[in-house]
Amino acid sequence: MPLNRLSFLTQLIDLFTSTVSYNERLDNFVYLLARNLRVDLILFFGLDKNRETLFLSADSQRSEVARPRVEFPLGVGIVGQTAQTRCPLVQHLDAPGTKDSNLAIEAIFPIYQTLTSFPVADDNFLYGVLLLVDKARRDYDPYDQETILIACRMLAGNIRQALLHEEAKKRIAELAVLFDVGKAMSSTMELNALLERVVSISAKVINARGATLRIVDEVSGQDQVSAEYGDIPGGFPSLETITGQPPSGTGEMPCVASEVADAGGNKHYYLGVPLNLKGHLKGMLSVYDKQTPNQRYQQFDSENRQLLQTLAGMATSSIENALAFQQIESLAEKNEHMVNVLTVLHDISYALMTTVNLDKILTILIKGLTLNNAMNYDRALVFLIDKFRNGLVEVRYSGGQEAPPRLPLREALLLDNDQKLRPALGTAGPIRVRLEEDQGVLARTALYKKAFHITQADQNVLVNQAIRAKLDTLEFLTVPLLVKDEVIGVVVIDNYQSKKPLKDEDLHFLTMFANQAALAIENSRLVATIESSNKELTLIRERMLESDRLAAMSSMAEGLAHEIRNPLVSIGGFARRISKQVASEDPIRQYVDVIVDEVGRLEKILRQMFDFTGDAIGHFQEHDLNKLVADALTLIQRDLDRDNIRVIKQYAELPLVFCDDRQIKLVFYHIFQNAQQAMGSGGTLTIHTFPLEKSDGLYAAIAVSDTGGGIPPELVHNIFNPFFTTKEMGTGLGLSIAQRIVARHYGDIEINNELGKGITFTVTLPIAKYCLLDARTTSPLEEN
Repeated sequence: MPLNRLSFLTQLIDLFTSTVSYNERLDNFVYLLARNLRVDLILFFGLDKNRETLFLSADSQRSEVARPRVEFPLGVGIVGQTAQTRCPLVQHLDAPGTKDSNLAIEAIFPIYQTLTSFPVADDNFLYGVLLLVDKARRDYDPYDQETILIACRMLAGNIRQALLHEEAKKRIAELAVLFDVGKAMSSTMELNALLERVVSISAKVINARGATLRIVDEVSGQDQVSAEYGDIPGGFPSLETITGQPPSGTGEMPCVASEVADAGGNKHYYLGVPLNLKGHLKGMLSVYDKQTPNQRYQQFDSENRQLLQTLAGMATSSIENALAFQQIESLAEKNEHMVNVLTVLHDISYALMTTVNLDKILTILIKGLTLNNAMNYDRALVFLIDKFRNGLVEVRYSGGQEAPPRLPLREALLLDNDQKLRPALGTAGPIRVRLEEDQGVLARTALYKKAFHITQADQNVLVNQAIRAKLDTLEFLTVPLLVKDEVIGVVVIDNYQSKKPLKDEDLHFLTMFANQAALAIENSRLVATIESSNKELTLIRERMLESDRLAAMSSMAEGLAHEIRNPLVSIGGFARRISKQVASEDPIRQYVDVIVDEVGRLEKILRQMFDFTGDAIGHFQEHDLNKLVADALTLIQRDLDRDNIRVIKQYAELPLVFCDDRQIKLVFYHIFQNAQQAMGSGGTLTIHTFPLEKSDGLYAAIAVSDTGGGIPPELVHNIFNPFFTTKEMGTGLGLSIAQRIVARHYGDIEINNELGKGITFTVTLPIAKYCLLDARTTSPLEEN
């Protein structure tokens, strides 16, 4: 029966436009073609471009038993010849060479007589070969051949569409991966964590066994940063070798791909792409041994190189940002250290300004060098010039001292300054050094007006070993005390007990200290020489009295805020009494109301100021937190009802908390008030209490949620800052007070801001049995 082309093509169109998968369409295609052409077996061989072979992909028998992999290299057998010529071929079994060149077909269908093959291709590409196998000798007429070619052309278009679809899915997946990679890389500014993410992500995305990242300084040749992930085989080119290669046309380092064999003869593969960093930094991101499903290794292809280059480009900017951030952090640490030292120097300067007595000044200087909350050296010695004997004499000495607890440095420096510190050698008397060059580094410091940092003092020829042995030190600093380019003494410090190393920056700050000390000592001497002058003494007294008057004025200004409160209470009380006696229709009623409102606002501001700056001591007892929350809600329930705000209470049974109930009520009052103001008219306030287990014990938690739409993300970090508010009449102290009270109770307050929905405040407080103190001793806040 002749082939009904119209019916057959209609079936093909229905098949190729169906929603089944590509493999199902391919299986149905060969089955449909075999049935319509009455062919015993139809096989489809797909093209593997990388290996230049055609492999069996589908057959019309739909066998449930998996067939062995059948391949034809290009140009071999009827399948390979058809792929190479892109022309239909017919071969009969009795033709010379047919059986030998098509043994793979005989293994599948040993009783064939005729093989007819058609290329599956479009105008540009070959996708495979369609092989028709018949038991009997058969020649297809031109009508059938034309129909088969049309079907093959339709199959080629379907395959092209499937390949494009798979490629699109692959690209989308890659973009999704790159998006996730970019997100992961940009989620941290910590350099080591970033490098670990870069190498681990690179290895996983490329499916490699290992990955490395190295950045070197071209000038010094030293590693700046490096990271590794997975197994890294040896024998591959080093980064130094790669950086020595001629640059590409863009002036950048080239991509590098190579392979090496290990002792067992197994090949390992390498792919490295440059990190185009700014300045004199050069880097390379490398992956090793691309893994296959059968756990074998294969070479990296062009797609791997492009993907790794993309990852390297994304990583470069993140690494540069992290390096910059690291430098900023380092500078910040140095600046913080410098600020701390300058603060200490300022406090020492302040203490020195309180006296002109030389003994007190020397004691302050020694304390400034050795107190644990000052410069914290183990030992300090002060030598002054003895002009009559042409030498240095030790006048003050002290080992490391503990500062009195909770005493500011300024006060610690001035405490007990009438007591002289012990001499260096006890009853042996002070150390004396002649101002001669051969007398050691102390004499040289005075003679040359130069600071010294001595290490390995027992082997240093500049050191007077007799003095070093008495002091039993191996490292120390010496700095001259200079006034108007004249040496008046020498300061020596060391860490003879803690053995902490001394740094050059210590010498720098000690020099700054010595400048202050020299000025103070010289001022003391000048004052001593002019004590006989009554006029100057009177002037000094007047200045001291003026300083006392300024201090008194400062105290008066500080107490002014407290004094405002008393008359304000009177004004408010009388204004409210007048308000009750003035009728609502009276013309002056509006002015009285303004006075009452403004007094109320001032009173509220003062209350919040006192709450924020007031004494932290409170009356601590065990309390039921649910009751405290309910009491606080009662205070604002009237405002909630007025604004039609619905309250949802979800109270769970909670253990008792150890707290000041007045302060905790104030916390929740401010939180409720903030929610009420955020929602305005209408909304839902949800209060949820629950126990919360943390690593350090059990806590009581309270979550307060509103439906006020949240706050802009750029403002979230400011909500606990004092005086920050987005309301016209607000003071910006409510949440600051709440946070401070919670911190006093060793608790936490956290926020979850959902823009467009609302904000949730979660307060956690430790339960009573986890508190270190109880109500019978003292409150936890009394120690702050």
